[in-house]
Amino acid sequence: MSRVMKCMCEECYYNKNHECYAPEGIEVRSSGDNKVESSAGTCCHTFRPRQGAGS
Repeated sequence: MSRVMKCMCEECYYNKNHECYAPEGIEVRSSGDNKVESSAGTCCHTFRPRQGAGS
């Protein structure tokens, strides 16, 4: 399995010091478009919000 080299989503529960600690790796999906042509068209489906994020 590939290792996540950098995670810049500070709101994610699995992000610790810009490293991903998701227990079973991550799942990346298209973000709604059927045809993805750049990284902007993708999203991390493993994302879990930190407790208290956004409050």
